[in-house]
Amino acid sequence: MTVIYEPLYREGQELTEFAFKPLVLADNSQSAWREFRILVDFYRSGRHRNQRTGIFSPKFGMKTKVPAERFIEFCDSNASSDVCLINPFPQIAYYSYNVWMQGEINHPGLTERAQALLNECGIKWDLATIPRHSPRVLAYSNFWVGSEAFWERYVGGVLDRIALHIERNPDSAAVVAIMGDTWHTDVAPFLPFIIERLFSTFLSLESSVSVAAYQFPDVAAYCLTDYERELVTSIAPIIDAADASAEFPPDLIAIQRLMCSLYVRYAQEHFATKAHPHSGRTVDQRA
Repeated sequence: MTVIYEPLYREGQELTEFAFKPLVLADNSQSAWREFRILVDFYRSGRHRNQRTGIFSPKFGMKTKVPAERFIEFCDSNASSDVCLINPFPQIAYYSYNVWMQGEINHPGLTERAQALLNECGIKWDLATIPRHSPRVLAYSNFWVGSEAFWERYVGGVLDRIALHIERNPDSAAVVAIMGDTWHTDVAPFLPFIIERLFSTFLSLESSVSVAAYQFPDVAAYCLTDYERELVTSIAPIIDAADASAEFPPDLIAIQRLMCSLYVRYAQEHFATKAHPHSGRTVDQRA
């Protein structure tokens, strides 16, 4: 049976999804770590054992537009999979080859900082050679439910390893770099944006992990602006064909990079004066 927890970190805070279970956080002093801190602490406490579970932010319903009960049913019906995911930004798959292309364009310097962190942790991933992230493995939020074995492999083998390094080496070059600020709807360090991208990276490198990805019938409905919707609908047939054939020629990847760069530039200007629908705030461009 699927059990999903929702973190409660403020006094008087109530569940936004009654199908989820409350996860009361006694200490939110490391809020800059976002879900990373919560996932690692949950793993270290052993609460992931003997269940298929995940930890979803209170913004799950707003971002995915999917009832919590429906996603839990999806997870239960795919109980043989190691991990089930739902990606609230399915449109990005059409104008970005993988999470690192989109991440680097949104947060310049992110890939170099992430690679330095992985190197310091002894995690032998080369981010420059990460393959295509299709809708099968793509997730831009930590909306995933994993088996105990998956928690051990991913959270225990990757995230906890990184957390231990950060805790033990706060003054190392890579750790100082990832705690630097990048632009977002509020000031935030690079760290959570790096961690968020490790999930899809892990899935694309670990072919033995079985994945069930929730698919949306209308990806365009998740676009945040008319311009993004136009980009996605224009290139969707080409990208769908490339994913179906598993062939992404360099020219197509270059087109995705150009489209992503153009849209990120537009989005930064657009949300500098207009409230972002997921935060209700304009984007902070001071970083």
